[in-house]
This record gives sequence, C-alpha cells and structure tokens, in this order.
Amino acid sequence: MIRLHDVSFRHEGVRDDVREDGAALRRLSFDVPQGGFRWLLGPSGAGKSSLLRLLHLAARPTSGRMEILGMDMDRTRRAALARLRRRIGVVHQDFRLLPDLPVFDNIALPLRLQHRPEDEVRDEVLSILDWVGLRARATAHPPHLSGGEQQRVAIARAVIHRPALVLADEPTNALDDQQASRLMELFQDLAGLGTTIVVATHNDGLVRRYPAHELELAHGRLVRDG
Repeated sequence: MIRLHDVSFRHEGVRDDVREDGAALRRLSFDVPQGGFRWLLGPSGAGKSSLLRLLHLAARPTSGRMEILGMDMDRTRRAALARLRRRIGVVHQDFRLLPDLPVFDNIALPLRLQHRPEDEVRDEVLSILDWVGLRARATAHPPHLSGGEQQRVAIARAVIHRPALVLADEPTNALDDQQASRLMELFQDLAGLGTTIVVATHNDGLVRRYPAHELELAHGRLVRDG
C-alpha cells in the first residue's frame, strides 16, 4: 500500500541542513503492506509532518520513488491524484473542519464526494455520530465545539468512507484516555479489515499500550523500522 525507495523531500526555500518541522526528508526507504499498522515516531522537527504530507499526496518527493495504493507517483497525473486522495482518510493535528458547515455535513463530505445516495449518507453519518458520542451535536458548527469534540468529528470524517489508507497526526491529543482507547480499537479493527494505518504520535504511553511496528525519524532520516 505504501512503498518508498530512497525518497527525499524539502519545502521550497528550506536548506538541506535545517532541522525544524517541515525540514528535508532524506533518503527514506520502507514498505507498508495492506492492513499494516505503523506508529510514526520521532521528536518535534524529525520530519513526521513532512512525511504525512507526502503520503497524503499533498506534495511530491524531491527525489526517489514513491508508490501509494499501487500507484507510482512519478507516472500519475494530477486528475488521478485527486481521485486517489479520496481513498485516503486524514486526521490533521489542527482538525481542518469546515467552520460554516454543521457537524453532520462535515462528516458527510467524503460520502457526498463519492456521490452516495442521501439516505445512505444519513444512516452512515448518524451511526458514526453515535460511535463518537456526538449525535446531540450534529447541528452544531465546529467553532462551538470543544477541542475534544472537534477531534472526534475530524476522526469520524476521516474514517466514514472506509478509506484504503488512514493517516493520523497526533489524533489523541484532545481525547481523554477512554476516547483514545476507543480510537485505537477502531484503528485496529480497520487494519483487520485491510485498511492501512499510519499514526504519528508523541504519546509514549499509548505506544506501549498498543505495541505495533514503528517507523522512527530523526533529523529527516529513518532511524528505525521495526
């Protein structure tokens, strides 16, 4: 599902020796199979956010070869990338909810982009609202939600369309321990059904509680894959 070979990346105007978030990734090589779960670890500035940007197809590698969901990024046209991106669910650290849309419509967006029937959309959204405990907030707008509620909406939106790949950047930061455990159980269930999961976190306790294969970055380099 994910294959990187000798991949390097840097934002325009960022020197190779800069060691801050968004700095260069240097010659990364690793594979993640279908249904694989990967912790993405490393200190702030290690390059985790840059790697997630590449995996979400928000940027292309500066060099090297990258395949996502069986597609070679060097040979994939822009229109195909847009379709491929719809098969990826993303939980951003800053949520990125649409403030002018109520919770229901934020969550429904991936299904509507797939042109699913509206009665099916309603059933799916109400079901996942029950799962995240937010059915009573279905008509609320994101600015009126707490940080934890916004996080749960972002998670629901990322997984409702059963994507082939889920990328999560610190998805438990605004959740209490019980909610974090429920999220990890959901991720494990999705992986069991064939969804590939990559979760970036600084939460060492969570990693110990849910041991899995780890990708660890330091200064833009992959220092551990195991």
